[in-house]
Amino acid sequence: MQIVADLHTHTIASTHAYSTVYEMARGAKSRGLIAIGITDHGPDMGDAPHEWHFSNLDILPRQIEGVTVIRGIEFNICPGGELDHMQAGSLKPVEFALASFHECCFEPSTKTAHTEALEAVLQDKRVNALGHPGNANYDFDKEYIISRCNQYDKLVEINSNSFAIRKGSRENCTEIARLCKKYEVPIVVDSDSHIEYRVGCVDHALAMLEDIGFPEELVVNSSRERLDTYFRGRGLHLFE
Repeated sequence: MQIVADLHTHTIASTHAYSTVYEMARGAKSRGLIAIGITDHGPDMGDAPHEWHFSNLDILPRQIEGVTVIRGIEFNICPGGELDHMQAGSLKPVEFALASFHECCFEPSTKTAHTEALEAVLQDKRVNALGHPGNANYDFDKEYIISRCNQYDKLVEINSNSFAIRKGSRENCTEIARLCKKYEVPIVVDSDSHIEYRVGCVDHALAMLEDIGFPEELVVNSSRERLDTYFRGRGLHLFE
């Protein structure tokens, strides 16, 4: 299995990242990817871009260095399952949205509180995917949430970067992937790269998926056809 698109990356618009949009596209090209999602952090994070950043995403060309650019956001999940405080119009150009827990926006709490927040996110139509849900600081009722993802048309991300930086993530990601396999929930495999040199680096995640015999047909970004089908289903024709 391989990935053809990295749908979770950050640029210098999030100032704890270190590459421009052009450099991230160049990094994707060097890895042989056909597409990249630019998903900077929502404005409730301390060093995130202003919401105007997202309202202006439509100035990004569809292709840079031959790589298709998908305009996105990584929402911050806040207590109660609320997302970043933004005007609806600011999200108009956004084509792909993850929602993730971050300690600066939601101090780790109880399993019940995390589960309730994720349940609210499932019902939020602005969100396409649950971002790095393997974070061990945010235990939740995995079977309850994963079993409902298809009902709300939500993807689940397997975040390869978590294997390296979030203790306990490998075990959690493996459990989550097994549940996605059980309930036939589609996933995306991403790098969460904050610099061009890490774009498309998802070997840890792919090795785990191979170990458990995860079906490739459930990995949305494992082929051009699956990626195109997913976005065409949401009215976006990426490759025309």
